[in-house]
Amino acid sequence: MSEALRITETFPGYSHDDWVAVVEKALKGQPLSRISTKTIDGTEIDPIYERATGKAPLAMRPEDTPWAVCQRVDHPDAEKANEQALIDLSNGANMLCIPFAGCASARGFGIKADKDTLAKVLDEVLLDLISVRLEGGVTGRAAASAFADFVADKGLDASKLNVAFGLDPIGNFASTGKMAPDWAGRAAAMVETIKDLKAKGFKGPFITADGRPYHDAGATEAQELGAVIATIVAYWRVLEEAGFTASEALAAIDVTLPVEANQFGSLCKLRAMRVLWANLLSAAGVDFIPLTIHAETSWAMMTKLDPAVNMLRATTATFAAGVGGADSLCVLPYSLALGLPNGLTRRIARNLQTMLIEESNLYRVTDPAAGSGYVEALTDEEGEKAWAFFQQIEKAGGIVEALKANVLVDAIAESNKTRAALIAKRKNALTGASAFPNIAEGETKVLDVAPLPAPELVEGESCTPLKVVRYSEPYEALRFAAKAAGEPTVFFANLGRIADFTARATWTKNFFEAGGIKSLSDKGYSEPEAAVADYKASGASIVAIVGPDGLYEENGVAFAKALKEAGAKMVYIAGRPKDLMDALSAAGVDAFAFEGCDVLAELSKIHAELGIAPLAQG
Repeated sequence: MSEALRITETFPGYSHDDWVAVVEKALKGQPLSRISTKTIDGTEIDPIYERATGKAPLAMRPEDTPWAVCQRVDHPDAEKANEQALIDLSNGANMLCIPFAGCASARGFGIKADKDTLAKVLDEVLLDLISVRLEGGVTGRAAASAFADFVADKGLDASKLNVAFGLDPIGNFASTGKMAPDWAGRAAAMVETIKDLKAKGFKGPFITADGRPYHDAGATEAQELGAVIATIVAYWRVLEEAGFTASEALAAIDVTLPVEANQFGSLCKLRAMRVLWANLLSAAGVDFIPLTIHAETSWAMMTKLDPAVNMLRATTATFAAGVGGADSLCVLPYSLALGLPNGLTRRIARNLQTMLIEESNLYRVTDPAAGSGYVEALTDEEGEKAWAFFQQIEKAGGIVEALKANVLVDAIAESNKTRAALIAKRKNALTGASAFPNIAEGETKVLDVAPLPAPELVEGESCTPLKVVRYSEPYEALRFAAKAAGEPTVFFANLGRIADFTARATWTKNFFEAGGIKSLSDKGYSEPEAAVADYKASGASIVAIVGPDGLYEENGVAFAKALKEAGAKMVYIAGRPKDLMDALSAAGVDAFAFEGCDVLAELSKIHAELGIAPLAQG
């Protein structure tokens, strides 16, 4: 190392104990655990970690190899889908993901699963120079056969193509709740398709163990990984029973995992998946086979509100996927929750990956997070909990029986309950939705293409389907309902000078506008009469009294009483002045808005008081 880069002699080193001592002093005698946090599945996150010892980098992508930049080709019009594909491939993408109509990951769009449509979609695409992923969903076998027939008609050598066929009847079962005729029949059909594809020269992988149905329903990282491992084992058993060797069976399977704005959670999830894969092979006495992981940015984290923020979420998720060792990645365009993305949002999704590969060089170091005490601890914790959940699934008879017995539905429901409480209290803040809402945001343009109707499902074996839930849906329902009702307002009776109330007023403005209720007035008041006059002129039905606790003690009761008598339907106090709450409530204060309160419950109460009709989430 150059002497100019040596900083160890310039800056003194501090030990773990040194840092702990400084923090404990700042905490004034409280334990260090006071600033620890917990993940949704209960994993304790310490405030400081020591470097992990004995941890080598995990086997990931080949050394100095970027991940594949994948783009969705999902326009229902085949010619326009072809235009999408050619633009993407000419501008940095080297993998195409083709979601077919009816597939859960198509998000209401996608192309038809037939040879003629594929011929139009892939016209002038040089298949031998790129990679392709098929996402057929319930039409998986038809999509695979159509692609194989298209390749044959083109006279291409199937053995030289890099195609992942994405067959996943278990994932489809989890998403739709139906599997015809039953697991045994569907598994046999899947094996027949794989044998046919292999006979035509395709190398695979043919099956994907997809974590998205579980993630999209609200599963924790550990639950998602446990379900994926259980799915791998189920497919492995089916293939071995059909005459495949263990090595052949495992080589036929890849894994699809979503990544989200929880950077370390997603990064460690990918790392834990590789550890679990290695442990699975070791436990079965099978020689190591590399695992291919395809990542996709999370649908659950996408918002319809202030959708440009989705670019930031996707950037963090892409970083996690790149550092976590994904072999390929598809970034969902930031406007997808609103409809079919246009060229601009597709270009941003594509260029985001290109910048992190070409400018940030994220792929240059294999497993750069290896040895980090925090990363290694979280990887191990996620892996251990995933393995325990996998064993729970196996005890229920395997993934298919566990789905039928609601083992996964019930476990994920508990995780959703925990997450929902955090979102409701804004402990898990959603920028643009629950935090820093942009109530005056403009329209985000999407293509004028209506979503396709959901396919009719054939009756057969059934389970409770996993419901897709985006985290921001409760706030979106409130915002859209408020907009439909004519954008209600709240009058701010700020106490004192601007320096006295600004910080709390900013927080309170975010509180109300998260529910679509626009805040009025940035004036400060010293006398109730002036506030009442402005309130009456504002046309608002509700009032928020905002100021420091000291001014609440001096004037809070007088302001509350005057504003209530002036006709305010609801009077809120910003903050929680514990010693004054009884007196303020007696004077007419209906509720208190404070950090840690149930924001969703309070906003729903306000909507009900104002007669705003609720809208369904989704």
